[in-house]
Amino acid sequence: FVGADNFIKIITDPDYIKVFLNSFYYFVSGILQMVVSLYFAILLSEKVKFKSFFKATIFFPTLISGVAISMMFRMFYSPDGTFNELLSIFGLEEHIKFWIGDPKVVNYTLASISLWRYTGFSFIMYLGAIASIPKEYKKVAQLEGASFIQQIRYVILPNIQTVIKLNFILITIAAISAFEIPMIMTNGSNGTSTFLLQTMKTAFEKRMFGLASSMAVILAIAIGILLILQNKIYRNDKDGY
Repeated sequence: FVGADNFIKIITDPDYIKVFLNSFYYFVSGILQMVVSLYFAILLSEKVKFKSFFKATIFFPTLISGVAISMMFRMFYSPDGTFNELLSIFGLEEHIKFWIGDPKVVNYTLASISLWRYTGFSFIMYLGAIASIPKEYKKVAQLEGASFIQQIRYVILPNIQTVIKLNFILITIAAISAFEIPMIMTNGSNGTSTFLLQTMKTAFEKRMFGLASSMAVILAIAIGILLILQNKIYRNDKDGY
């Protein structure tokens, strides 16, 4: 059965395993995205000077198209780009690299771009969730003498746990389906191809449509399982209130 051979090839061929494991870079980036965005959401839910400016600054990258972001960072990380210039200014010439051409660092570079781009999305989710917490909860905690850290632990986090769980599912889906940034930045070269990008290249460059279809099925199943889990989390937490 040819279809079975395709699936066996995908799960045993080191080249295909490698592109799937590349999702791990974006997953770690997503976890950092959750932490950073939650930190700023909690901070900016308080009375802070220039709050609107900081909110807009954090959310702004989300509004920029992936093509524009990729082109901008291609120049930023080029051998004579801004990043290497900054390293040179601070006397760190030994760390100058071709950040999107060196196989040792390129996946970290692409993941950092993903972190910068999507932090604003998680930030808005958390900010909305925190704003929906009844103000009475916080007032009671303050009257009980709870510190700011204790308020975060016992008031904020328990009341936004549904959003945290849903956001975790979303960043996992984004990690296994990463496509736009590696495609535009490197076109999958230097070991940066992701599972979705490799699926597209298998179909339209190698013309191996059967294998590409099997890869698409695996990706669809993985995303489907995550979406079912997301729906289950939402329903369970909703029933708990």
